[in-house]
Amino acid sequence: MAWSRKSAMFASLALAMYLLGLTLRNQQLVSVAVVIFVFLTYAALFSGHADVAASGKRSNEWDGEEGIAFSNIVAMRKLSSARLFEDGEVKVTLRVQNKSSLSKIVEVRDRVPEVMRIKEGANYIIMELGPRRETFIEYTIETPLRGFYTIGPVSIRMQDTFGMFHKEKEVQIYDDFLVFPKMEDLKDTFVKSKVPKIFTGAVNIRQPGPGSEFYSLREYFQGDEFRSINWKAYARSGKLMINERERDAVSDIILIVDSRSVAETGPVSRNALVYSTRAAASLAKYFLSRRDSVGVVVYGDEIVSVDRDTGKKQLYVILTKLAGAMARGEVPLQVVVNRILPHINKGSPIIVLSNLESDPTIVNALRDMRARNFDVTVLSPSSLEFEFDARRLDSVGYEVLKTERDVLISELRSMGVFICDWEPDMLLSTALAGARGF
Repeated sequence: MAWSRKSAMFASLALAMYLLGLTLRNQQLVSVAVVIFVFLTYAALFSGHADVAASGKRSNEWDGEEGIAFSNIVAMRKLSSARLFEDGEVKVTLRVQNKSSLSKIVEVRDRVPEVMRIKEGANYIIMELGPRRETFIEYTIETPLRGFYTIGPVSIRMQDTFGMFHKEKEVQIYDDFLVFPKMEDLKDTFVKSKVPKIFTGAVNIRQPGPGSEFYSLREYFQGDEFRSINWKAYARSGKLMINERERDAVSDIILIVDSRSVAETGPVSRNALVYSTRAAASLAKYFLSRRDSVGVVVYGDEIVSVDRDTGKKQLYVILTKLAGAMARGEVPLQVVVNRILPHINKGSPIIVLSNLESDPTIVNALRDMRARNFDVTVLSPSSLEFEFDARRLDSVGYEVLKTERDVLISELRSMGVFICDWEPDMLLSTALAGARGF
């Protein structure tokens, strides 16, 4: 319970009157001061019964919600969605009930994550809530950044009837939601496996082999299947001709995302990790829609991997991992390469998304990939650009670091690594085309 300005003023006045009455031996002043003190005491005892109750569940349903801690004010919350993408919106509805038989002056504030912006409505209200009444507080927040977020707790402050005292309580109700990195639609990525796997129902890769679509005609050779003979072509040419089918296949694609602490260099909404997770999500969506098998490795303070698989479920798993990627740790790329290379099919494309900074093992790690004949593409969002745009880096320092970066990129290209120095605001499709030399 806390004193309001009004109660503090009355208490100061009563104390002054009491002391002045004793000094002047004025019984009337002392009596008035005592009356004020009695009134403040009564108001304090009366306000002590104004308690707060919290919902005992993390649920989006109103049914079955009951207060578990106190008795008079109950707060519950519902979200319009628990999963959405960056730059999306979620509508929050907070339900506040007064279960007592007395009217309450209630001040309510719902705590939202700092990175979120309130687009419509307000998460704060002050009102008089009648007996056995309820009210709804509705507001919409924008979600500019990926991650796992929690709304709550709810801070409730209640004044007594006389406005002398207020009681404040944080109601421990929370609702979690997940923000996936936003994705860019890709038309063509120019990344294909050199050793595709046979997979029924997969995409056509424009190579002859077992499949369902017609590819070309060729002459008959001993050992060819008799049912593949094209009799109409034989009737026209007098030679046995074979129908070749377009080979159905699927590639193994490995995405490696750098989430070391250095990946967060730059503004919170414009750094290498933000761009890398968005690119990885876009690439995963594209390859999975092409029925390729996609696996993801995220490394920072530890190595977290998603095993290769296909389908929409795999996309959800990948997006969840990318949403939870945190910039921390200093695991070098060489450690990642040593761990994953024995488990990757020969010839599989590997796409590395990293700012290529503060890691002395990068050259050797990528050389090991190329030595084993892996197709390696590096998309590198430069932290130098983010720092320079944010004016955290002067022009002289930028030029020195940029020269060192250019030397590193040239060395990697000389090893046969496809690499793009990904500038801020460059479309992913443009970056990929630049990396692959198209």
